[in-house]
Parts: sequence; C-alpha cells; structure tokens
Amino acid sequence: MYSEETPSEYYIRKSDLLNTVYTLDDSEIILEVMEGAPANWNTILTTQLYLTVVEFQAAIRFHEDTLMRLDGHIKRDLSNALPRDQNTYSPKAYSVGEYFGMPAPKFPRDDANVSNKEFTPEEKGARPCRHCGSEKHWDDECKYSYKAKKSMRSLLVNPSSEQINAQAAYEDLYFGLRSEDEF
Repeated sequence: MYSEETPSEYYIRKSDLLNTVYTLDDSEIILEVMEGAPANWNTILTTQLYLTVVEFQAAIRFHEDTLMRLDGHIKRDLSNALPRDQNTYSPKAYSVGEYFGMPAPKFPRDDANVSNKEFTPEEKGARPCRHCGSEKHWDDECKYSYKAKKSMRSLLVNPSSEQINAQAAYEDLYFGLRSEDEF
C-alpha cells in the first residue's frame, strides 16, 4: 500500500490488478487484498463476515478513517496542501555515464583536444571527460588519462553499483562509435 493511498484507493487498485491478471472468486480477491494490506487491518475487518467483494468494499469504506489512523496516516488538511501543479521534489537527470556524487575533474580543462571519434560526448549527451571536464573528447582520449589511471586504481576498490552501471553505459556509448579512420 502506498503512503498517500486511502484504504478504498488501495482496494480498487489491488482488485483491478488481480482481476486483470487472474480469474478469482470473491473470497480469493478478499484474501489477496488483505494479504497486501497492513496487518492491523485484520483487527477491524473480519474477512470471514464478507461473502462478496461489494460487502468487503463497503466495510473498507465504512472503516476508512479508523484504518488510516491505524496505519499512522494523517488526514490531509486541504488548506495547507500544496497546489497540485507544484511538485514537492525536483527530479535530476544525469548524462550518460554520470552518477550522484561523481567527483570533479582533477586536471585543467583541455578543449583543444578534440575527439577523433564520430561524435563528441557533448553531441551524444554523455558526461564530459572525467579527467579534465572537457566535452570535446572521451576519457580514453584525454592527455591526462594515464596520470589519472594511477589514482583511479585505488579509488575503484569498492565501487557502488551506480558507479559501475554509469561507467558501463559510458563505455557502451564510446565503443559503439566509429573513429574518423573508419569512414
């Protein structure tokens, strides 16, 4: 059950999903809905008493406020609510190969070095060179690449899965390009 979802909304979502995937009778739907519901719902809703899903849904609606209080839900005060068009979070998109907490380049920017590949990182929407921060060439084409590899060996002893996935995406993009020699 989602945190902002009312018990009735949960029931409707869950029963719709169950009916889409399976052909269940009423008692099976009631049991499946209760299986995913918070455990304390069983203290209010006695599933043996409901013969049809209509009766069960009516009971959920009748006890909705109590069920929400049991779950620790706080009724939303509409006067304090944010307008619907205002987001409470701001999404962040990363370039290919970039990840949260990526360190800043350690060497000065070198835009004079332009990639001999078909596209530059800038043109492909990839992150800039991790060594100098230039968007004109790829990591392996940077003149600082060798110097940085010595220090990177010690940093990548325990990389996170996010770092590994970001590097793999960057390398897939890089190795998928043709160099000017191949034209």
